[in-house]
Amino acid sequence: MSAQDRLTQAISDAYDETPYISLPFSYTAPGSLRAVASLYGLSAPALDRARVLELGCAAGGNVLPFALAYPDARVVGVDLSPQQIEAGQRVAEAVGARNLDLRAMSLVDITADFGMFDYIICHGVFSWVPPEVRDAIFRICRDNLSPEGIAYVSYNTYPGWKASDVIRDAMILNSYGAETPQEKVARAKDMLELIENGLWNDNPLQSALQHTAQKLRGQSDHYLIHEYLEAINTPCYFLEFAASAQQAGLTYLTDAEPQLTFPSTFGSKVALGLNGLAVNASREMREQYLDFAVGRSFRKSLLVHSERAEAILDQPEGSAFTAMAFAADLTALPAAPAAPANQRQYRTTRGATLTTHDPVASGMIDMLKQAWPGTVPFNVILEMAREHAPSASQDELTSAILGHIIALVQSNALLYRLEPATYQALQSKPALIPGARELLREVSKADCQVSMHNLWHQGITPPADPLSRHVMNDIDGAHSTLELRSAIRDALTSGRHPHPNGQSYKGARNLEPVAQEFLNSLLAELRRTGLLLN
Repeated sequence: MSAQDRLTQAISDAYDETPYISLPFSYTAPGSLRAVASLYGLSAPALDRARVLELGCAAGGNVLPFALAYPDARVVGVDLSPQQIEAGQRVAEAVGARNLDLRAMSLVDITADFGMFDYIICHGVFSWVPPEVRDAIFRICRDNLSPEGIAYVSYNTYPGWKASDVIRDAMILNSYGAETPQEKVARAKDMLELIENGLWNDNPLQSALQHTAQKLRGQSDHYLIHEYLEAINTPCYFLEFAASAQQAGLTYLTDAEPQLTFPSTFGSKVALGLNGLAVNASREMREQYLDFAVGRSFRKSLLVHSERAEAILDQPEGSAFTAMAFAADLTALPAAPAAPANQRQYRTTRGATLTTHDPVASGMIDMLKQAWPGTVPFNVILEMAREHAPSASQDELTSAILGHIIALVQSNALLYRLEPATYQALQSKPALIPGARELLREVSKADCQVSMHNLWHQGITPPADPLSRHVMNDIDGAHSTLELRSAIRDALTSGRHPHPNGQSYKGARNLEPVAQEFLNSLLAELRRTGLLLN
């Protein structure tokens, strides 16, 4: 066995020994990639029959949401770990995702004969594989990507990873000779203890190292093993990645979250500081300067064929949003004492507070909040704005709405799609999204390696109590709310499933109000997480 083969086998063994939950990442969803591309003037294939390939798919948790949402699409996942592929295949069969094909194989074995794909996703792989595999990733993104396709590749990057490099070296040094993954993690955490609490006050790297170590304390063991203790972890500067892509016949389009490429997203200080440097710089150079300014440690780059380079807009075109639909999970906050009468505040899912005094902005946010997890098309927002500002022209209203949309995007508060997630079932009875009932049974198993998701390609945590799980199995579009309430009442009366509040209702009568309150709460929670279809 060659040294390269031994390294490949070691990587495979590491993921077989310590598998991790394969999660969906919303910014990798083909619908998101297609919408982002349109901001830069590029079209991308429609989703209903799209061909999607994920490189390094683990158990397929990142492509399963798309496969279930688009049963006529073709979805292929490839991973080096047979154990994770087998786990994903079991889930795919159980939930009826017949269009999802998971294969255990090396990326270097993929050739042009493997087929053409409209969307190629490679998340959390590029930095953790040897040079031969990194070259294969670029080759696949060139040879197996359809003419109008979009490729996504994420990777660790400098300068943000410089402090992590030092910590990784220290953790690997202290875990040398460990015989089990558990022992490796224990020794690595011992080193984190030193970095957090034992550094000399005059150590010039003290602040950066301690900040990074403290963030690592909240990470899972499998994250530490695969991110910091793997045999390979090779960050690079963004310009190095872009140059390698160009040599492979590919062109950098933008980040999967394009707002992260705007200096204004990070405040006026950053924007003003970069203004002079970026005057005559290329787009790639401007983004490298920005990486230095913000200390970026991770990138999510979109690539297209080099033949499309001249068609890419230098700056995203906000007017592209007029063809889209939007969604946002926002919470209205109570008015603060002595706040202006027209001030409205909202909280995003990431904990940020949004404040506005503009009635058009607050009207738009209220519409999005009310429609969640469904979408609101741009033209509907425009009609609402006209009611708030009847004397404004069409162009003025459009410009104002686009400004509010861009502000929400920069706050990481807005989801936008050309083909929005459909949260409206034909029937009036409550129903979960496609595959959710079957997937719920799978994720309840101790050895399941995928998570629940919603139609926005987001990982979510379903209710865990037995009563909720019992009722969710009947939220199938065939049972009315009255029938669901009766099922809850019967489960409580029989004592088969306890109420989550800990109170026993076994043998009790007249439980309809209790059952109705529980059902209302459950449906509201399922709607909030995006599991409820209607």
